[in-house]
Amino acid sequence: MGRMTCEKCSMTLNEFFNKEEIELHPCGKEFLIKRKDDNQETIIARYDTYMKNTKPVLDFYSKNANFIEIDGSSKIERITNKINKILKV
Repeated sequence: MGRMTCEKCSMTLNEFFNKEEIELHPCGKEFLIKRKDDNQETIIARYDTYMKNTKPVLDFYSKNANFIEIDGSSKIERITNKINKILKV
């Protein structure tokens, strides 16, 4: 919640954690856009959907010995290297 993206340079900032960067943003604050669905109601609905529809699938497959978890928030090169290592490519 609180994400803002610059229309000019595509930089992503957070209105709660990047207050100084927003004020000093080189493109100007007028280019920082907040998504309409970036609100508490949407976040709660997405979380509820995850818990109802996605988590049970994750729980089911995580019990399988072949299940391997990879951190998708890493850099793409790191993720690719981990997948290639698992697949022995």
